[in-house]
Amino acid sequence: MPKARAYGADATLKACREASYGVAPLTGYQSLDFKSTDLSSAQPLGDDPLLGRGRNAQDPYRGLITDEGQLDIPLDLRGTGFWLTGLFGDPVTAPTNASGSIVFAVNPTAGDTVTLNGTVWTFVSGTAGAEETQIQGTVTQTVDQLVSDLNASGDPEIAKCTYSRPTSTQTLVIAFDTAGPSGNGFTIAASAANVPSPTLTGGGYSHVWESGADDIPSYTIEVGHPKLTTPVFFRHLGTVMESLNFEMGQEGPANARLQLVAQGEERFSATVDANPTAYALRRFSQGRGFIRRGGAALAGVTGGSLTFSNNLERVRVIREDGKIEAADPTFASAEGSMSVRFDGATLVAEAANGDPVALEYGFTFPEGYALRFELPRVFLPKPKYAVSGPGGVEASFDWRAAYDDSEGTMLRAHLLNDVTSYT
Repeated sequence: MPKARAYGADATLKACREASYGVAPLTGYQSLDFKSTDLSSAQPLGDDPLLGRGRNAQDPYRGLITDEGQLDIPLDLRGTGFWLTGLFGDPVTAPTNASGSIVFAVNPTAGDTVTLNGTVWTFVSGTAGAEETQIQGTVTQTVDQLVSDLNASGDPEIAKCTYSRPTSTQTLVIAFDTAGPSGNGFTIAASAANVPSPTLTGGGYSHVWESGADDIPSYTIEVGHPKLTTPVFFRHLGTVMESLNFEMGQEGPANARLQLVAQGEERFSATVDANPTAYALRRFSQGRGFIRRGGAALAGVTGGSLTFSNNLERVRVIREDGKIEAADPTFASAEGSMSVRFDGATLVAEAANGDPVALEYGFTFPEGYALRFELPRVFLPKPKYAVSGPGGVEASFDWRAAYDDSEGTMLRAHLLNDVTSYT
């Protein structure tokens, strides 16, 4: 039933990449999840009073049009890649193979088993038959024999993977032969060995974005109120993404805020695309977030934030419609903060001597899917800390990132999921 007043619960958000700046595509829109937005067009009134007309106010003039605002979004497994493409440009995408392992602490005994996607493989002391491996003199030799037997097996489930033992380990490594997310469902178990994960993990599509691209895309974004008695849809053409900010916490869903700059807003009574595509929603959680230094988890972190900005220049020229000509990226910047429980050691030396550190912010899912922001060269200030009571003391670091010559970038964003492409 149509409604007399608009409600946020009924609002819709659709977006599509533009082939030409400020020209709305006719089809190919994506319906996207969002929490709130104040993206809208404004044209202020100005005063230029003339003398000799008395004390009463005179007619104002209309100023320049601005169409900017913020968009609060969930950090989720699939939709986040759409926004990262707008922020950084096209990613480099490649399929990845699922993998897993079984760690043998001691040599198996007769009757011990490993189970690979439902196929039970047994260790025996005598001559091995089908789906069996003969126990050798040492655990390393037994794992090597297991690798040989599994790779030679004709069992259809066993044959889906390739098996190996890394040097100086007692670990059976299992790699699914077909790249992509299908391998994540391959199950593994062992009766007398350690299995870190009950299934293979990490299979999917790896998308990698880097900061500093010369060109970033523009989009047409439509914010609609379809359930009004008189439906209204606000279409923002030439929308460019200026910045992304998110907070790291200890609980709750992960969210982010985008700053958007558009060329102008148009109002319509019908949606631009009645049948948009949509991503299945799966949100990242703060409870599975991490902050790492040099690839290792940073101890004692209680919170953090990260902000990346393209620092757009609003290009103003003489135009009869009062709109901007373009929104061009200038220098890219990344900064953020970390709050840690003060122990007199963590990050203190780096902050004191000015040496850069490598930081990584991110979120994960159990099957290996992950969102990571890698900053190879980060500078820390001398920390500010306060003793405000009998409880724990925290230190706060407001860091800045810089371009790293060896890595060839300042910030690299990684998203591993089951989406084949964002271009």
